[in-house]
Amino acid sequence: MELDSAALAGALFDAYTDAIVVVDATGRIVTANPACQQMLGYPPAALIGQPVELLVPERFPGHSVLRSGYVAHATPRAMGAGLALSARHADGSEIPVEISLTPIAFGQERLAAAALRDLRGRTPEPDALRIQATALRSAANGIVITDRTGTIVWVNPAACAITGYAAEELVGRHTRLLKSGAHGTDFYSELWRQVTRGETWSGTIVNRRKDGAIYYEEQTIAPVLDAGGEVTHFVAIKSDVSARHRAEEALAAAHRDLAARVAEIESLNRQLREQAIRDPLTGLHNRRYFDEVARHDAARARRTGEALALIALDIDAFKEINDQYGHAAGDLVLEVLAEILTSSVRGSDLVCRTGGDEFSILLPGASPGVALERAELIRESFAATPIGLADGEVLRATVSAGLAFLQAGGEGLPATLRRADLALYAAKRAGRNRVCCDEESGPPA
Repeated sequence: MELDSAALAGALFDAYTDAIVVVDATGRIVTANPACQQMLGYPPAALIGQPVELLVPERFPGHSVLRSGYVAHATPRAMGAGLALSARHADGSEIPVEISLTPIAFGQERLAAAALRDLRGRTPEPDALRIQATALRSAANGIVITDRTGTIVWVNPAACAITGYAAEELVGRHTRLLKSGAHGTDFYSELWRQVTRGETWSGTIVNRRKDGAIYYEEQTIAPVLDAGGEVTHFVAIKSDVSARHRAEEALAAAHRDLAARVAEIESLNRQLREQAIRDPLTGLHNRRYFDEVARHDAARARRTGEALALIALDIDAFKEINDQYGHAAGDLVLEVLAEILTSSVRGSDLVCRTGGDEFSILLPGASPGVALERAELIRESFAATPIGLADGEVLRATVSAGLAFLQAGGEGLPATLRRADLALYAAKRAGRNRVCCDEESGPPA
């Protein structure tokens, strides 16, 4: 009996229990056998013309590149030898498979046949089991497998090295053996709820070694599910990160120390700045600060046309006070005057001690009438204030003041300062304890 070779080949193709698809050089399926429907859920006719990537899980996006490389150097071989391969079912699920590739010369066309063998329900080959066991034992990360209650059933050498326990000391014990007490019950309850729902948990756990030392480890705990979707075991992958944690803690401490040092330096700088612009006896700003602010206020007043008044003031017969009562009494007089000055001006005004018993007051926006009123208030308040000395004696002192105003389009700040001083000297010559206004500024309005 002579057999038709083509018919026989077709019959074998249709009868083959492995799913077979034939693709062209572009990756399009040109034919498929009936086993594709049983294994993959696709009738052969539905596959013809489709890209072979239809059968590849989405988590393998580089398949098209690998396919092109095979077409260029096609040889009969198993695909992904030693790797776990999967095919995508029509319902979107994944099926574990073995894949054999065979190039086909069909006239001028270059085709490739892929035979997919369903591995569901098959026990891994002994060689594969040995490879997997060796990989687990040799892994640098610690691996701990427990049953669903948390009792340890297997550990690798790296896990023993991390914990300090021998394998026989761990197997049969609950994982709570390693608890350090660093985490509360809420932490473990949430972890347990997550993994028993079939979800993977990842995070950092603080545990205790056999010798009592605390260590930090990053863990990924994955549940193992049976065919019915029930959790049967847990696999924990562990990495000791204690050294990294110590380095991070040291770095954080260094940052805290640096921040504290910077804050200290900034505080010292502020103190130095204040010391540079403050009079230590009265607490008022000094001549340096007065000059800086006066320049700024004068420039603004000339730019905007805003009024700027200046009072130059000193204590009458201050040398005699020092000579008669002593320098401590003189200092007390200065302090009392400083308090009166501060309480008698507006918040926008600036009071400075610009010399031994000399004071200057800037009054931005003050009219001549307002400025004169402030100067008289200061003079009268100070003259009416009794100053009690340490020995019980009471003295009274007076001040003289000169008042001047920045002239719009005039000579500017230096000229205004000179006019205020001249007005002060006029008050002294007129008998002291009085306020004189610079003649060029005009009568108070």
